[in-house]
Amino acid sequence: MTVKSIVKVSELEGAKRLDAEYYQPKYLRAKDILKRRRAIQLGELLSDISYGIYTEPNYVDEGTDFIRALNLQEYSIEGKVLKVRPAVIPSQRYLLKAGDILIVRSGANVGNVGIIVERFTGATFGSYTIRLRLKDIINPYYVYILFKTKFGRLQTLRFRTGLAQPNINIPNLKLLEIVNQVPATEQKRIEHLVRTSHQATLESETRYLQAEQMILDELRWDKLDLSQPKSYAVALSQANKVNRMDAEHFQPKYDRLLQHIAKRGNPAYLRNLVTQPIKRGFQPTYVEQGEVIVINSQHLGRYLLNIEATERTDDTFWKSNKYCQVRKNDVLLYSTGAYVGRTNAWFGDQRAIGSNHVTIIRPNATCNPLYLSVYLNALPGLMQAERWASGSGQREIYPEDTARFVIQLPSMEFQQHIADLVTQSWHARQKATNLLEEAKKRVEDMIEGAVSG
Repeated sequence: MTVKSIVKVSELEGAKRLDAEYYQPKYLRAKDILKRRRAIQLGELLSDISYGIYTEPNYVDEGTDFIRALNLQEYSIEGKVLKVRPAVIPSQRYLLKAGDILIVRSGANVGNVGIIVERFTGATFGSYTIRLRLKDIINPYYVYILFKTKFGRLQTLRFRTGLAQPNINIPNLKLLEIVNQVPATEQKRIEHLVRTSHQATLESETRYLQAEQMILDELRWDKLDLSQPKSYAVALSQANKVNRMDAEHFQPKYDRLLQHIAKRGNPAYLRNLVTQPIKRGFQPTYVEQGEVIVINSQHLGRYLLNIEATERTDDTFWKSNKYCQVRKNDVLLYSTGAYVGRTNAWFGDQRAIGSNHVTIIRPNATCNPLYLSVYLNALPGLMQAERWASGSGQREIYPEDTARFVIQLPSMEFQQHIADLVTQSWHARQKATNLLEEAKKRVEDMIEGAVSG
């Protein structure tokens, strides 16, 4: 739908921004509300602001935690936090303190934020993030949640520049407007909600990782030799059989993996464990306020789906594209991009469709879908995704190759145990989500309520 907005020349903000997108009505409405709420610029509340370290580090097993842009997710700092040698950190200024806020400055997730809790004190941060350190006059947890509300998101979207690689810089961040006239008791209430939400997120991760480790233990993963010889030879007939000529596909570790799975007993090709052919979804027409959830690859998380950030389509698309409809307990695989092979299960009862970069897997009764989702998302699945993915700049795995994956099928009792842990993880994540939503709603209601009368 076309949006038309007329802005007077006198209302243009100098010569810095003359693009129409900057003056969209939704941005102007938010700005007007914040102005009436007597918001002040973020720069007035900062004691320090800094880009992350620019050195491309070599990751190590022991060292300083290194928080990257991809760690700043919907609920907290999530995923694997890598470590770097202390020597690559330019100065003490790049060490984080509890209460610091990190914001993604570049890429598809510009504006994503995270707050540093005590367990990440002393960590450092990457070049695609900006660190904000606030003065003692305002609670950082309140500012963190304000960034996550529509008033924060609309401002970061408005101030970003660039199309192929969106970016927001420090001068623009300092211009963001923050409502600071909020009772200290209310700010403390927001902090309590955020901290409790983070505890639930940690519980969710713990349960999921427990399930993942159980699968690795069942496979005796520690007994698998994944060493790489300096050279190896492959018969031409073998290359022709799979229509692959790249040396990476034929690395001996992959064959040793499949042999190891077979020794553990009851292996099966994924194509024999589904009720319908494995297929990709379809790119929909997005509809604002639509009633059907669209799941694309960026919503597939390290552990569970991040459906809170999903976009929507409408009933018409849903009815006319039945093959990409997602059902409860479907297994969804990231098929194109940086995280090929990442896999989550769909828990929801809501109507949803998978987009064109999401592969839809519908297991049959011999394979518990939650067990399968963890198996594919753990090393046994990710290594096979790595083997079958093709392309250099943009890695991609096709449904017919996903169907070649070998799955180890333990007892149904074991599979159910894994499913129970994943369900517990999901419930903890739901608790975390509800707490964050409550915090966001309190802040939004406070800002809007203060001006509605």
